[in-house]
Amino acid sequence: MKNLHVYDKALESKKYKIDEQQKLRNLHLRKILLGEVFGPFTGKPSIDKKWLRYYSEEQIMAEMPEMTIYDYMMKNNQKNKNETALIYFGNKISFKQLEKAIDNCAKGMIKNGIKEDDIVTICMPNTPEAVIAFYALNKIGAVANMIHPLSSEKDIEYYLNKSNSKVMLCIDIAYKKVNNIIDNTSLEKVIVTSATKSMERITAFLYWLLKGRKINIKENEKIILWDHFIAKANLYNEDPYEQVASNDPAVILYSGGTTGKPKGVVISNYSFNAQALQSKYTEPEALEPENAFLTFLPNFHAFGIGICTHTPLYNGMRAILIPQFNAKKFKKYLRKYKFNVLCGVPTLYDAVSKMKFRKNELNILKLVVCGGDAMSIDLKKRVNAFLKEYGCKTELKIGYGLTESSGVVSLSPDGILDESDVIGYPFPNIEFKIIDINTQKETPLGEDGELIISGPNIMLEYLDEPEETKNTLLQMDGKTWLHTGDIACVDKRGLFHYKSRLKRMIITSGYNVYPSHVEEILTNHEAILKCAVIGIKNESKGETVKAFIVLREGYNNLLTKSSIQKYMKENLAKFEIPREIRYIEELPTTLVGKIAYKELEKMD
Repeated sequence: MKNLHVYDKALESKKYKIDEQQKLRNLHLRKILLGEVFGPFTGKPSIDKKWLRYYSEEQIMAEMPEMTIYDYMMKNNQKNKNETALIYFGNKISFKQLEKAIDNCAKGMIKNGIKEDDIVTICMPNTPEAVIAFYALNKIGAVANMIHPLSSEKDIEYYLNKSNSKVMLCIDIAYKKVNNIIDNTSLEKVIVTSATKSMERITAFLYWLLKGRKINIKENEKIILWDHFIAKANLYNEDPYEQVASNDPAVILYSGGTTGKPKGVVISNYSFNAQALQSKYTEPEALEPENAFLTFLPNFHAFGIGICTHTPLYNGMRAILIPQFNAKKFKKYLRKYKFNVLCGVPTLYDAVSKMKFRKNELNILKLVVCGGDAMSIDLKKRVNAFLKEYGCKTELKIGYGLTESSGVVSLSPDGILDESDVIGYPFPNIEFKIIDINTQKETPLGEDGELIISGPNIMLEYLDEPEETKNTLLQMDGKTWLHTGDIACVDKRGLFHYKSRLKRMIITSGYNVYPSHVEEILTNHEAILKCAVIGIKNESKGETVKAFIVLREGYNNLLTKSSIQKYMKENLAKFEIPREIRYIEELPTTLVGKIAYKELEKMD
């Protein structure tokens, strides 16, 4: 396939499908764990799979969908076409209207020269047009390259050249940046739309007064307005549908970039659909068609496009699109849209848990998930107390995943209130293994090592980076395993515990220091709002520990800093105590909202 050098259809068709014999073996293991039959255990967590006790026979034996993202979403909604699919600033779009819009967009794409295998960049926030374009590209067999509309000019140029995109669909607020760098890229056409396109008239007018009138877009041979782009659909009278394989690439997302230059992660139709189906099997009551999903996590992130967009739409749910989320408006969103599923990051829950609500106002929430970054035990306890206080009948669940695994691959169960590092157990058809970072052999229960993942959700490759792909996707036991670069362990219950990023592990005087552990301890101090820990090269020790600390308001004095020093001596091992501390006003973050550790390393 063009531009996707490592990918091989014949190989992948074997690599990513679940073996039927493996399913039967998993079912037998489940029966042993439940005491229905007797059998021996090996003592190896990845073979004994104690987490299988939590799943039903139906979940274990489920067939992963052999179709495209577009087919899976539309075919699952044939009986509810008149039901609402998208809500955008109060404007409701049914599945029937969505299907028609996707069809028109697909025809417009073909008439504008986009064809099967082309990589097309989408640079938009969570708008109906972004969703429509995403599925339209999939319908004609093209690949969606998802990027952040607030990216810098330099980054946009990098993403476009990395993917060799000749066509780009972008939001008007990004137009100026794109126009400035267009001659440095392979772009031949840029289709520009506005966030107001699908808004109700009054809302659109207010937006135009505040932001839109400041944007001046001049059409030329390369710059095309959305309406003119769509109008070309009338010139195409054939069915734009293109039959492609489920294992064909569907979307390119980018790694967070906290430890280096973002890599293009190529994900197949099969992986995206497997993500949606396994999410449904894991939380069936919450992901019912009558429920609504607050979709505010950005579509250029695996969590956003996979879990918060494709999963609810596949399940026939209402996806409430929020293009620019403001935690202060959370209460307004809840009362206006009455959503039932909330997926967010720690910063959201930190802000929301400080708000006041009406008695039992949160009882409409059926699923509350945190992902994207580690959450401290203090915040987890506070959020759960907050949910309970206002009538929510479910606990906060911690999701684990990464871009390379198409998003979430495990979820914590209820009743784990005092354990901040639990990331739960893997989805029914996902396999976890903890291996020694030196020997590559599986570690026993309770022992730390690198977490590796096998199953239908893992990526195809890194775009145009065969060596990185080779180093990340390794063959073992006749399976393909994704090396996550995360340190974890598994306990006797079959629950997995996240420890730290492998690449962020600090080795000082022969001792291993896990930055996330030090960060969690420090953030439990009453004066510390946020912190980040990195390793600094040292001639004698190899590395030393350095902490960047953001203090809470009113604590910036010598007495506070002395208190922090004393607290560290009391709560950290001697080798874990930061030798350097820098107090700053705010931690730098990446485009996906994670701490930018590379930027911290550059600071004096």
